[in-house]
Amino acid sequence: MSKLHWGILSTAKIATQKVIPAIQQSRRGNVEAIASRNFDRAKHAAETHQIPIPCAGYEDLIHLDSIDAVYIPLPNHLHVEWTSRAIRAGKHVLCEKPLGLNATDIENLLSISGMYPRQLVAEAFMYRHHPQWLRAHELVQSNAIGTLQNIHVHFSYRNSDPNNIRNRPEFGGGALMDVGCYGISAARWFYDAEPNRVCARMAHHPEFKTDTATTILMDFEQGSATVVCGTQMQRFQHVALVGSRGKIILRSPFNLLPNEPARLELYQDREHCTYTLKPVNQFSEQCDAFAAAVHDGQPLCTPIRDSLKNMHVIDACFQSAQTSTWVPCEQITDA
Repeated sequence: MSKLHWGILSTAKIATQKVIPAIQQSRRGNVEAIASRNFDRAKHAAETHQIPIPCAGYEDLIHLDSIDAVYIPLPNHLHVEWTSRAIRAGKHVLCEKPLGLNATDIENLLSISGMYPRQLVAEAFMYRHHPQWLRAHELVQSNAIGTLQNIHVHFSYRNSDPNNIRNRPEFGGGALMDVGCYGISAARWFYDAEPNRVCARMAHHPEFKTDTATTILMDFEQGSATVVCGTQMQRFQHVALVGSRGKIILRSPFNLLPNEPARLELYQDREHCTYTLKPVNQFSEQCDAFAAAVHDGQPLCTPIRDSLKNMHVIDACFQSAQTSTWVPCEQITDA
């Protein structure tokens, strides 16, 4: 199988602790270069992770002939800028979520991407590549729990560092942008549809000014979905999919460690069974899927147009929280 040669745009923690080791352990990728605005940091990361080329700046990395693809874990407000620069430099891009700060951002990126059709761009929703999620999606699609009627997602953690980018509104911080986007993405994926309207309630930090506790209600044609997300809350993750004849529970949905088995619980009327799935590195699976899209023509799991649909819902949530009303969601076609 053809391998993808990666460049890493930043020494962010998610890159050095999760994605770089995952690429190095993957079947279809290797890391050739890493960049930082501080060359000493890039050099240290390169030495630590046995990466051949440290770069003194992002621009140097995206123009390297030795890399095919760029992974971008930069702060949210830099995603569109450096994704655009990378595709113009002839690189494929896997960019951390959210892909932009609003729908206009992503529309602009979609327009730029259209001028470079050979360069693939995907938003890094790693959860969609984990076997527990794929199994749950398969069970829902096969009517194992009857007609899906409600989805509930909870994703919260506590981060009180005022300098952390997740607590900086100018960097696109806040609970909805950081972890609420997962719940919106999951609901849209399981219903295979867009919500007609949303209603959101937000609590804001008095100093950070970011949303620290957000609750979202989404109204789909088929049913409903609720998403609770927080950045100043007890660490907790939970997903429940409830249908007319059963339910599916994911108790560790988003941050399973690569050596931990996943357990998916299926309830059908009075019967209950637990699926135990072997340990998997979901970041490695994500990178292998991206390589398959680049080299084999496989469809991307979360292309820019899917990111645009997700962001339209996020924008509607912010508007709803400001106006205390239901807000309709703009429907985006795949044309």
